[in-house]
Amino acid sequence: MADDPASDGEYESPEKSTEAQDEPTSPLPDHDFRDDEDDAFPTIDEFIGTFFQEPSLLPIVIAILLSGGAFGAAMLILTVLDRNPFAAAALILITGMTVDICWQARKKQSFRNVARLIGLVWAVSVALAILALWSGIAFG
Repeated sequence: MADDPASDGEYESPEKSTEAQDEPTSPLPDHDFRDDEDDAFPTIDEFIGTFFQEPSLLPIVIAILLSGGAFGAAMLILTVLDRNPFAAAALILITGMTVDICWQARKKQSFRNVARLIGLVWAVSVALAILALWSGIAFG
């Protein structure tokens, strides 16, 4: 039994192993310990910025712009042509939120990519509304 590692003096004794077992161990990771700060979640501005910087994510940006633009174009057409008060109220609220985000982007520079995305959605909204008016879809 001289070759048995458990009988070797370098390893823990049974008394020490029972003391280690008495301490509660959590299966969850320790939230206070971080290896490095690169694993931190990005802010919403950094997250949206990756969509503008990464060329492979361009189809997602196009889908976001077209879906948001269709919603905005419908609001614009319903407000102007149909004189729908609910669409006008939604347009006023969304315009107010857009102005607020653009104001914060000018002050902090932390909402720059968010403001750029919202500005592009507004531009696509106006373009789609003009296209709907030109093609006659808005009058249908």
